[in-house]
Amino acid sequence: MSKTEKIILKEKLENLYRSFDLSMISPDPLEVVRSFKKPEDQEIAGIIAASLAYGRAELITAAAREVLKRMGDSPWTFVKHYNPKTDARRFDGFVYRWSRGQDISLLVMILQKALQSYGTLGSLFSSGHLPTAPHIGAALTYFIETLLSYITKNKLFQQHRRKTGIRYLLTSPKTGSACKRMNLYIRWMVRRDSLDLGLWKDISPSSLVMPIDTHVAKISRNLGLTQRTQADWKMAEEVTQSLKLFDPRDPVKYDFALCHWGMLNYRKR
Repeated sequence: MSKTEKIILKEKLENLYRSFDLSMISPDPLEVVRSFKKPEDQEIAGIIAASLAYGRAELITAAAREVLKRMGDSPWTFVKHYNPKTDARRFDGFVYRWSRGQDISLLVMILQKALQSYGTLGSLFSSGHLPTAPHIGAALTYFIETLLSYITKNKLFQQHRRKTGIRYLLTSPKTGSACKRMNLYIRWMVRRDSLDLGLWKDISPSSLVMPIDTHVAKISRNLGLTQRTQADWKMAEEVTQSLKLFDPRDPVKYDFALCHWGMLNYRKR
């Protein structure tokens, strides 16, 4: 990409970034997370909503809202005091594509153990992150592996293959996955503007990795941000590195605009 092409592309990206703001959030699972005002509730609601962020945005948002409604007014309080013997039934009958109520119950159990050990999910994530690391990939791997380690002996967990159940909800770079949903969650928690929540102060936005879904992958290829054809972790790294040419301090700021632009174009077909 020539210097002139970079200047033109940067201008296009900046215009797109300015065009998609909080007023255009719907439909997006982040709007469900933002309905909670306390940071501890947003942190828990965020990982619930992000873990379900596959499929059409309208359906994702509805599924996240349904799960969080079943958890009551405070997701943090629900997780903190969760008793699987009495509370698991709250998720009976929940179905979203290939996610089931028992998967949500397992996720809540995992989150409870994380809160007991680290106090917050942000503290768990930060404990695996080195400020000198090129990005949050290693920290995300540590985060996910720690969460999954809490229930590896659970019989329900053993029944789940890598692409089903709780393993599907909590993806790791270790498998080569693009980890779109977990990178999305970390974006919400780390970036600090009118859109994202900026709860995890120990992590710099410059270390974030771009959430890659079908729309963003296609747009990224068309814009010359990546040469890769498969939407995997390597593509996420490559797109992020390309975006750092335009904003090294906050390369993932373009994610919301690119994703929603892609969805709008898809609906116009």
